[in-house]
Parts: sequence; C-alpha cells; structure tokens
Amino acid sequence: MKRKLTSIAAICAVMLSAVISPLPLSGKTVTQTAYATSYGSEQLQEYAYQVAAIVNRERAANGLKLLKYSDTLSDAAIVRSNEIQTYFSHTRPNGTSCFTAVTDMGIHYSYIGENIAYGQKSPEDVMNAWMNSSGHRANILSGNFDYIGIGVTYRNGTYYWSQFFASSDDLTGDVITSDSIPAETTTTTTTATMSETVTTEVTTTTATSNPAETVTTTIITENKDLNNIRSEIIRMICKIKAIYSSYR
Repeated sequence: MKRKLTSIAAICAVMLSAVISPLPLSGKTVTQTAYATSYGSEQLQEYAYQVAAIVNRERAANGLKLLKYSDTLSDAAIVRSNEIQTYFSHTRPNGTSCFTAVTDMGIHYSYIGENIAYGQKSPEDVMNAWMNSSGHRANILSGNFDYIGIGVTYRNGTYYWSQFFASSDDLTGDVITSDSIPAETTTTTTTATMSETVTTEVTTTTATSNPAETVTTTIITENKDLNNIRSEIIRMICKIKAIYSSYR
C-alpha cells in the first residue's frame, strides 16, 4: 500500500531586510511553549547533517549553488520540529506564522521558506518524499536561498522533520556535503600468543581538506615474556658450559 505523504511546504519572499510580524489574535490569550534548541542526541544531529548533505547533492545535480548550514537557523527549525509534534501546520501553536520561529532568533531575512514532514524514518526517506512533491522541491531547489537549517526530533516512535531556507545577512555557516560529514574513528587490535609479536593498528579518519585521506599508525612492540624466556635460556647455557669446563 502506498504510504501517504505527510509533509507540507511554505515559502515567503519579502523585500530587503523586511520581517514578517505576528498578527494579533483579538480576544485570545496565547502562550508559546519554550522548546529546546538542541538535537538531543548524536543520532538526530547526524540525521540533520545528512539531510543538509542530500539537499546540496540535489542542488549540485541541478547546477545550483550549495547552501550553508546555519546553527542559528537550525535552532529555529528544531523549535518547529517540536511544535509539529502536536500541531502539524505552517501556523504555529500560538497562531502566528511559522516564520516567527526565525525572527524569534533575531534573524532578519530577504527570502524564507519552510518544509515540514513526519513519519519518515531516515534522511533519505524524508528527502525522497520532499523531492517528489512540487512545493517542497521548489524550496529545495530555489536559487533565492543561501542558508539552510534542519530540525529533527523524535517522539513515541515517530520522527519529525523540518527545513528552513533563508537568505539573510544575519547568518553564518559552512557548506555540508556527504564528504564533509566526519567519519567515525575505528580501532582494530590483534592479540597474539605469548611467543609471537604483538601488533596494534590504529586507523583514524579525519575531516581534513581531503576528507578521504586516512592516517594510519602501526605500532609494533615485543613481547616481554618472550624476552625473559630468551634470557633464562642464555643463562642456563652459560651455566652448563661452566659446569662442563670444571670437569675437563
């Protein structure tokens, strides 16, 4: 059965440094829940980086400039990923536009866009869903944006995803691609018997100017027990020679 796509997109363009302001809600008292602006786990952070990398992969394939990943814009996106857990809309739970999550961070923008989704279990899954929807794809492949922020949260077995795209002089960041995501450090140890040489190989992969570069260090140490046995044999040979010489 084909899974229903549960995601929507929003985009807004304003002139220069204009800001979208929240509209007053007459006759209503609205409180805004304060949400954490961190991913909460290394896995969620890794998923966010992977989404940013896939976005740039799609943009590169279409001849577009790569987007810079912004921590501040991601803070706003994380807030939105928390909000859509209970209110899946481009309108926030307090009744204001989704873009007020960006202005709450002190960001002024000339262009802004948002993609949201839930239920997809991986960065590839959510990006496939977005790229197969015209509205989301338009945000991902828009030439108006310079920065991207990614929000990923997890609740009761479900992932919630959000993307903010923006053009702003208030933001800074670096381009993230699949090659620039740091690889895990791996350690391999080979244990030998007492009579063999012990070899320990440590392989560390670091994100340098050439991310594929691997630094390998091999350390070879002698087995101390083997040295002791050798010394004892030499001492015994010398002792036998001394005894033999005394009877000549």
